Amino acid sequence: MSMKKLSKKLLAVVAAGAMTMGLAMPAFAGDGTTTSDNKNSAKEAYIKKTYQTEVDKPMTFNFEATQVKETTRDDLVKTNLSCTIPSISFATDDFTSESGTYTKLSEKITFGTLTEAGKYEYTVKESATTTPAVTNGDHEKLIMSQAEYTMDVYVVEKASNKLEIEKIIVTKTKNDKGEEDSTTGKVDIGNDKDNNGFNFTNTYVQEAGTGTDPTNPTPDPDGYEKYGSLNVAKKVMLNTTDATASIPTEKFDFTVKFEFPAGTDADTLGGVKKNGKAVTLATDGTTTFQLGHNENMKFTGLPVGTKITVTEAAKANYKASASVVLNGGEATTVTTTKYNELLTAVDRQKLGQNKIGQNKNTVDVTNRFNNVPTTGIIMNTLPYVLMVALCAAALFGFVAFKRRR
Repeated sequence: MSMKKLSKKLLAVVAAGAMTMGLAMPAFAGDGTTTSDNKNSAKEAYIKKTYQTEVDKPMTFNFEATQVKETTRDDLVKTNLSCTIPSISFATDDFTSESGTYTKLSEKITFGTLTEAGKYEYTVKESATTTPAVTNGDHEKLIMSQAEYTMDVYVVEKASNKLEIEKIIVTKTKNDKGEEDSTTGKVDIGNDKDNNGFNFTNTYVQEAGTGTDPTNPTPDPDGYEKYGSLNVAKKVMLNTTDATASIPTEKFDFTVKFEFPAGTDADTLGGVKKNGKAVTLATDGTTTFQLGHNENMKFTGLPVGTKITVTEAAKANYKASASVVLNGGEATTVTTTKYNELLTAVDRQKLGQNKIGQNKNTVDVTNRFNNVPTTGIIMNTLPYVLMVALCAAALFGFVAFKRRR
């Protein structure tokens, strides 16, 4: 046999051996540890908590695992096996995200002493008890998760009559609204927060403008009773001093658009109201209204963290400006550059400048009217007057020219 043929046969044998070893050996992750299927063969289980809040609201959440012992289920072990799911807590230092959504994993779920091999089944829910407790009212609400999971624990007997957990399989049966949907099915129960699907989502929502204690909203002069969740006020002033002129009584068109925080909507706190009257927002979250001099529109029922856009339509002979205060901070001023120009007082697209908060939220709009000066001509209409005058002069010249001809 030639060396060339011998080399080819040796290479083929080595390749076949490598393939055989690859099939026989377990897969290894990049860090040298064996990978695991946390949906079908996990030996440990962890719970994930997603907490949505736009305020500093520390909270501890608890969970319940109820063992299923139905007498009609021959596939289940009826012997009691305790299951302990650790609580998950969120503290002030955790609330650093602009998104208002935070996630944590529990410590490992533990079980009592194993005394019998077989399949144990548990129904896992979130406990209604939290620390601190929140009583849902007009100005705050804690929306609890209604999700449900079935946790199957398989116990096997090894050598020397030793019992151990062979695998844990968790199946989602209801979503956070307590409904069955497309998200149900087996979930990852590993200790990787990004992939874990053994999740319960809760939302704490507080009405904007109610202060740090929503059960006792701050009183006037700068509190909820006066300004509500958001107050849009209107003032008209003359451009020049004229003792004989009066403030116009015209109305101005406003549009406000709301983008609600995660887990909330327009109805979360009993519905959005304008000056105490219920309002139905358009599908894009907008509502319109009109204001005249010294009038205002007070909104209530808006959650803290709602992004807002406030605009006033352009109006001939008026130049607009606005003073905006969000969450009791310093006032910022927005001014149009010319008369008859749209004013965008607040733009929800501007990060850090678009969310209403626990404290005072106001948009005070001022329109300066270009009133008639001593010449008797409104400056905004002067170009049109000149055009008419020029046309008249041209016509007069044309007629005079024709007569001379």
